[in-house]
Amino acid sequence: MEKEFTRILAETIKKRRTRKPAQFLKEPPPRKLIKRLLDISRYAPNHHRTEPARFYLLSSEKIQQLGRLFGQTVSKDGQDPILIEKGKRKTKEWGEAPGLIIVTCHTDTSSELVRKNPAVIDEDYATCSCICQNLLLLLESEGIASKWSTGPVWEHSDFNKVIGIKNSEYERVVGIIFYGYSHQEVAPRELQNIEHYLTEY
Repeated sequence: MEKEFTRILAETIKKRRTRKPAQFLKEPPPRKLIKRLLDISRYAPNHHRTEPARFYLLSSEKIQQLGRLFGQTVSKDGQDPILIEKGKRKTKEWGEAPGLIIVTCHTDTSSELVRKNPAVIDEDYATCSCICQNLLLLLESEGIASKWSTGPVWEHSDFNKVIGIKNSEYERVVGIIFYGYSHQEVAPRELQNIEHYLTEY
C-alpha cells in the first residue's frame, strides 16, 4: 500500500506545471515564506559539498529592470520590427511578474579542487538543477505557481551589474524562476510509458 507521504509527493511532482507569469495575480507571495523555501531547496545531492547555488531574490524594481534588459536582448539590434514588438512584449511580461528568483551556479574553476577534478563543474551544475526542481516543488506545495525560464537575459552587458553578480567568470545562470499566485488550471502532462526508456537486467 502506498504510503501517504509518497502519494502526496507523487501528486505534487505530477501536478507541478509551468504557468504563464503574465497570468499570475499581482499580489506577491510573502518574502519570508520564499526565503524559507529557498533555504530548504538547498538540500540536494552535492558531491564535494561545494554548495554552489547562489540566489538573487529580486524586488519589484529589480524585476522591472530585468524585464527591460530582456526586452532589449530580444530586440537585438533594433532593426527587425517583429523582434522589436516581441521585445516590448517580453519587457512587459517580465517586468510585471510578482516574484522572480535568479539561481546561479558558482564554481571556482581556478581552485585546486577543480584542477584535480574537472567533473566538479558539471556536478555543481547538476546540484543547482536539483535545487531548482526542489524549489519548484516547494512552491507548488504552498499553492504558488512557477516557471523555470532560461531566457538568455544574461547575454545583456548590464545583466551582472543589475543583478549584483560580482564573480561572473565563476558564476553562470541555471534558472530564472518566476513565481506567484495563479488561478490557471494546467492538466498533468502525459508521458510515454516508462518501459520505452527503462533497461532492466
